Amino acid sequence: MKKNLLFLMVDQMHGQVLDDDNQCITPNLDKLAKSGVKFNRAHTPNPVCSPARASIMTGLLPHNHGVTTVTHTVDEDQSNLRTEKEHWAQILKEDGYNTAYYGKWHVERTNNLEDYGWNEYQLQDGVSDEYINANKKHKDSIDESKPHLFIDNPPGYNTTPFYGVSKMDTEERVLGLVSKKARDFINKEKGDKPWACFVSVIEPHDPFISTKKYYDMYENIELELPKSFNDDLLDKPNIYRRGKKVFENMTEKDHIESIKNYYAMITEIDYEYGKIIDLLEEKGELSNTIIIFTSDHGEALSSHGIYAKNLAAFEEIYRIPMIISGPEIQKDKLSKDLVSSMDLCPTILDLLDQKEIKNIDSESFKKILCTDEVNTIEKSFSEYDGTRLQLKQRVLWYKNLKYIFNGFDYDELYDLESDPHELKNLIDSDNHKEERQMMIKLYWEELKKNGDHSLYNLDNNPVMKILEFGPKREQ
Repeated sequence: MKKNLLFLMVDQMHGQVLDDDNQCITPNLDKLAKSGVKFNRAHTPNPVCSPARASIMTGLLPHNHGVTTVTHTVDEDQSNLRTEKEHWAQILKEDGYNTAYYGKWHVERTNNLEDYGWNEYQLQDGVSDEYINANKKHKDSIDESKPHLFIDNPPGYNTTPFYGVSKMDTEERVLGLVSKKARDFINKEKGDKPWACFVSVIEPHDPFISTKKYYDMYENIELELPKSFNDDLLDKPNIYRRGKKVFENMTEKDHIESIKNYYAMITEIDYEYGKIIDLLEEKGELSNTIIIFTSDHGEALSSHGIYAKNLAAFEEIYRIPMIISGPEIQKDKLSKDLVSSMDLCPTILDLLDQKEIKNIDSESFKKILCTDEVNTIEKSFSEYDGTRLQLKQRVLWYKNLKYIFNGFDYDELYDLESDPHELKNLIDSDNHKEERQMMIKLYWEELKKNGDHSLYNLDNNPVMKILEFGPKREQ
């Protein structure tokens, strides 16, 4: 009997939320983790939506699948997933799976998902007036009797909400609509053929607008600011400090309220996704269904005094939640392996006994899921080519070390074991010269392996050849 697949995606949730010492309330995700494998060092291959999502589908790095930034900011040639880039949904559809996609798509502009392997779909990014209107109503429904913050934009632009509590119930909002579509799909499946259902919601993406029912759950919880909150960023690139200035007028209470609303949004997701999982159990299909929960990327959420998901390369932005459960998968296992969400493509195909996709940048980690194997993946790589500001950035993790190549400023090096909050940039430390040189060498090897010629082709740039960060040239 072929296994089913339920893929639960969220938008802009950092992995730290699911750490044992985190104050966010996630009973259903905690239960899912107990029934499967939770990764606490999973990373996104890109810190913005469209490239990260395209990588999940194809197993390719952004420069290889062609989606290098978010779809609504640039020309189509930089933001449309190519149909010829084979991905796992196409393969499942070819094998007879009934495939369905509900919610945020955001990897191309035709919104015709049949070409991408989906039999049924309903999207919130451009097709459905129902979704569009629900999203707008939600942003416009902030209860001003509750704590809230609006950002004053330049003259001629609308005021933007930053955080607040909505007057709308879940069922009226996109989250509720997407969740219901997924449950309706599962309900009508008769079990005569396998299915794959992708559920993708926009929460907890900014603005941080929660619902009263879930906001109130945090009323008696004294939330804490991140340990990196007061970082002066003096040993980090200037654009980080520039980004921090945007939030310098926020009070400590404002920061706490933004965290509270962010957590409340996640708790609301937890309950909605819990409904879908409970339905599987009621129908007797839970034991035959692979469940994946993850996010496209993270959110800074006041760490180092900043917000959003780009410009900086901190763990809150690149580290994502990831839980996988299902038949043959280990139970209540915590993995510290350095997996990437683009590894989900070959892993899904491996778990469902499908053919391999050739020429991808990722590898299946089925062995970690289905055996006692631990801590065997010691390296991971991500890339960022900017959105509107076109900032070239590459991130390499190796064991406890993290190296960041910043094409726009000086680089960064952190020891995540001794400095998990990334407070001390070691790039110029004489005591860490060997580690720096090792990470730079590994970085250039990675570029050559994955074909990132935008940085590797140095034949016409003689200066790059002699700098420390340049690759060792063949004589």
